[in-house]
Amino acid sequence: MSDHGSLSPPEHQIPSDHSGPHEFSGNAEKDRMETLFRSMIDAVDRIGKKLDDQDGVRKDLFGFKKNLYEAEVEWGRLLSEQEKMNEVIEKVTSPAFRIGTLIEVMEDGFVWVSVGGGDYHAALDPRIDPSSCHPGMRVRLNEAMSLVGVLDADMHGPVTRVEKILPDGRLEIGQDRSMGTGMGSMVLGRGEKLLKETVAPGDSVRLDPSSRLALEKVSSQDSPYLIKEVADVSWSDVGGQKEALLEIQKAILNPVLHPDLFQKYHFKSPKGFLLYGPPGCGKTLIGKATANYIAGEMSKKEGREIKGTFFHVKGPEIFNMWLGESERIVRELFAQGRESRSRGEFPVLFIDEAEAILGTRKSSRAFNIHNTIVPMFCAEMDGLASQAGFMVILATNRPEIIDPAILRPGRIDRKIRVLRPDRDAAFEILSLAIPPSIPTANDLKVLDEAERERMLSAFLDRVYAQSQENAVMDLFFRSGRRETLYRKSFLSGAILVSVFDRAKEKALLRELSSSEEVAGIREEDLWDAITKEFEEGDILPDSDVARDWLNLLDLPSRDVVDIRRIHPGEKERSFLARRQIE
Repeated sequence: MSDHGSLSPPEHQIPSDHSGPHEFSGNAEKDRMETLFRSMIDAVDRIGKKLDDQDGVRKDLFGFKKNLYEAEVEWGRLLSEQEKMNEVIEKVTSPAFRIGTLIEVMEDGFVWVSVGGGDYHAALDPRIDPSSCHPGMRVRLNEAMSLVGVLDADMHGPVTRVEKILPDGRLEIGQDRSMGTGMGSMVLGRGEKLLKETVAPGDSVRLDPSSRLALEKVSSQDSPYLIKEVADVSWSDVGGQKEALLEIQKAILNPVLHPDLFQKYHFKSPKGFLLYGPPGCGKTLIGKATANYIAGEMSKKEGREIKGTFFHVKGPEIFNMWLGESERIVRELFAQGRESRSRGEFPVLFIDEAEAILGTRKSSRAFNIHNTIVPMFCAEMDGLASQAGFMVILATNRPEIIDPAILRPGRIDRKIRVLRPDRDAAFEILSLAIPPSIPTANDLKVLDEAERERMLSAFLDRVYAQSQENAVMDLFFRSGRRETLYRKSFLSGAILVSVFDRAKEKALLRELSSSEEVAGIREEDLWDAITKEFEEGDILPDSDVARDWLNLLDLPSRDVVDIRRIHPGEKERSFLARRQIE
């Protein structure tokens, strides 16, 4: 007979401890139900003690107690699910928070925020420390437009360019369609991060979504046209252009290095000059060498380092689809050049293919971009003081189509022609292109400078000879006169360097495929290379544009009516006739 003092279930059926939920504190309903279940279980225990072991009722009472335990556990589970569901319902039915930008923390627990283009004088949640709030932060506002939370920084936003720094540190930005903002001029404040950084005109900054504050600097003011590290090019590296370099020295270098003497004679140094001539003859290289050379000479004279900066602009790059953008780029280039000079540098603004943007203006009802860019460029040149040390160089293959207002004295004061290399100039160019460290003969074990010079001289004597093997084309004039053009009429520094590269490649491949210890560059390699160069360049224009094509190459063009290509070993054939047959 079992003990009447306890009505406990077997261990495998009822756990020894209470397995229902225990965390009911803080909730009246949970406490009430827990008390109810406990009282019912205790009542069952008391009844069991009073029953005799023989009675079959006690077994039923034990099953009832087990059911009470299970009901208590299930009730706790359902109550927990209900709490979760209530929390979900509360979240999905509550009004959405607004996200704004904090402009300023004010006194008495209020803040100035911008939300959706509107400004609000909002209350700050007392649980948020005002010292942790900074201008530019993303903040969360409730339905009452009170600031109730601080969010992580937003790394996205529009980007624009700074036009001016105001005395109090605020930023003025201009209209900048090229960067996609499409906004007009306006003044912005600075976010916390930008307050600690130095911002200069021309820098790109990221704005907050409301476009009220500049939050961070995206890129520095460096112009996309600025070559930060100009190659260490000196005038001695420019081969075959001694006359052009001498003209530059007289026109530019002397006034810069000897301003007192020139002031004594009331001589104004030129503001800029024009380099014109056929393509590939070193106009860009002369510009870079000039920037470096003059900066070096000024450093020696003033006893401090003066860095030469080179703004290399290709004319068509300035064109922009937006009205006024091309003019803005011109203004910005001059502004950056003046600022570079104010930092003690010597800037050179080099505009290649100048005829593309500074072409002659035309009288027409249709809009012509030159009609606005040319006056803007002239205005900038008129405002450029020669003593500022800011040099403007224009390079072109077609000087005759540049607007005369650009080329008049007082703007572009010097016009320097860059000629095709003659035989001596070509020797100088190849001597610079072929260093003594490169083997130049098949049977040489030790490099020989005299042999290298002999090979170059023999090659150039052959190239510059007016022989049938060098004949390229015939020009036919209106008068019936015929003139033959030879390879020397088409040679340029770029072609000579390309010829050397082809010869070098051929010698290198020959050495790779043979057992010769030193193959070297041979005279035949150079001749094969120049022959291949002219074969690949066998492209002639139609006769109706032949004059412009010849002008571009700085070749005789007046009264030319036809061009005939001369093919070595073949009879002369008319290019027009050949084109008609094809």
